[in-house]
Amino acid sequence: MPRIQQLPNSLINQIAAGEVIERPASVVKEIIENAIDAGATDIDIDIEDGGGKLIRVRDNGCGIHPDDLVLAFATHATSKIQNIDDLEHITTLGFRGEALPSIASVSKTTLTSRAEGQEQAWRISPHLGLTVSPAAHPPGTTIEIRDLFYNTPARKKFLKSERTERAHIQQLVQSLALSHTGIRIHLKNHGKTLGDYGGDDLTTRIQSVLGDELLEQAVAIDACAADMHLYGRVGLPTCTHTQPDQQYFYINGRIIRDKIIAHAIRQAYQDMTYHGRHPIYVLYLDINPELIDVNAHPAKHEVRFRESRLTHDFIYSSLNHALRGNIPANAPTPPPATPPAAPPVRSSADDSAPRPRQTPLYLAGSERRPGRSAVAESTAYYQWAQHIPAPPPPASAYTPPADGITPSPVLPAAAEQAQEHPLGYALGQIHNIFILAQNAHGLVIVDMHAAHERILYERLKQQLRAQNPQTQHLLIPQSLAATPAILDTLARHHDWLARLGYTLAASADESRIHITTVPALLKHAPAPEIVGELLHELGEYPASTAIARLEDQILSRLSCHKAVRAHDALNLDEMNQLLRDIENTPASGQCNHGRPTWIQLSTDEIGKYFMRGE
Repeated sequence: MPRIQQLPNSLINQIAAGEVIERPASVVKEIIENAIDAGATDIDIDIEDGGGKLIRVRDNGCGIHPDDLVLAFATHATSKIQNIDDLEHITTLGFRGEALPSIASVSKTTLTSRAEGQEQAWRISPHLGLTVSPAAHPPGTTIEIRDLFYNTPARKKFLKSERTERAHIQQLVQSLALSHTGIRIHLKNHGKTLGDYGGDDLTTRIQSVLGDELLEQAVAIDACAADMHLYGRVGLPTCTHTQPDQQYFYINGRIIRDKIIAHAIRQAYQDMTYHGRHPIYVLYLDINPELIDVNAHPAKHEVRFRESRLTHDFIYSSLNHALRGNIPANAPTPPPATPPAAPPVRSSADDSAPRPRQTPLYLAGSERRPGRSAVAESTAYYQWAQHIPAPPPPASAYTPPADGITPSPVLPAAAEQAQEHPLGYALGQIHNIFILAQNAHGLVIVDMHAAHERILYERLKQQLRAQNPQTQHLLIPQSLAATPAILDTLARHHDWLARLGYTLAASADESRIHITTVPALLKHAPAPEIVGELLHELGEYPASTAIARLEDQILSRLSCHKAVRAHDALNLDEMNQLLRDIENTPASGQCNHGRPTWIQLSTDEIGKYFMRGE
């Protein structure tokens, strides 16, 4: 065994670079964060060969004093903390003082800076020596990194293609541009502009990175509790992507990937998004620096919360409330507390009443998808229908009539339509699958099974929260393997599990957990699999959200089976009652599986199919 020896500084820096610098994007991240800490508002980035050949970052920040240029490349030299108390109140993005020496140890680095109040700029190139020389440069700093990993070829072999590395840099720049107000970042590749990001307000920043999609289909978040402030934009459940590539979360301006936060956001969207789809959001959490530890990860991607459960529940409840109840500032005025009565239904035998002209509607043209134009145009109406608590369930719901005849309604006059219900009044059914309704803005198309499913689901949730569920005793108890961690979770959450309907007990040798009762709604489900999954989640996240998740799965299945089916014929009174219940049910814009329950087509949009006004 060799004797213990002190490693040279060059090797120490290269080891540190292995932790801090994963790829060219990691270099860009460290330099931009230093620029932001220096007060820069304009940052220009030039890259070549995906950053492997060249990374040049110029900012207009406060610059570096010429006497500090050599010290800037010394290990753990920083201006951002002075003592242990500063380490507990970190408000800057960088603080360790290891970024520049790590970068310089694996690349040919040149730093040119002109500090505030200085008439002369100065330059240093550590790979050529620690000599500082005068240079021409405007106020601010430019860092040029060439031939990344030139002296560590093993690391260089692990870099991906130029296109992949360039995409990582562009994605990182976009996320950093969203992090702070008033910062603009200009990115070029081989002299060609890839994008201009950032802006003076949140709307401009989001638009520069995500375009108009999130702004058109978003809910504004602004919630405070204790020492926490959560704000930003979250996409409606209809505004989703197949990949989680447009999800941005910041804590005190620092972009974070944290499993507690990710779980809280997933819980808020749980029964409102289609399976396999991911919501879009840009969220900011301002929190007392004393309540977090930002020194938990070498690349500073993660933080530790002093009160992780409180933070989780605050984020979950804020998003859940906004998605299910809040009305954004640009939403239409809610309907009156006492809405007008449903329009009278004309008997098919009454020939004295005027018969409305029957005009066929041909919705030919491009295919529509959730989250696109038709749904985008109905965003405000989606919001409008979420804010009223669900009423008590009726004695019976939408019993199909004996015959399939649906008489034509007498629609209210234009003056009455101004005060109509958000979803208007039913016109009839299409193949006994969709309900057509007319409101003041045009045509509403309702998927009656999906809508009724959401209504039943929300009512069942209210009932379950109000009383203990029925349980089913197992004739032959089932069991699953136990570990010390699972047994500890069981001991801490035994009461929660009993409330759900599970009776669990450890075996004498504590090697297995026996299940003797299960919820009656899940008597045919694989109990060991469900209990194992539940115990795992209870060990990772707050008990309340884990229990609620499983309860929601149970109720989702039950409501799906009890909802009206496609091809059930409804009369107009039943259709109008369903429309009113949609308006009075939280989160009724989607069924339990995330599919939209209704869409709005404006009169102008319908007119385009007939070339009206052209």
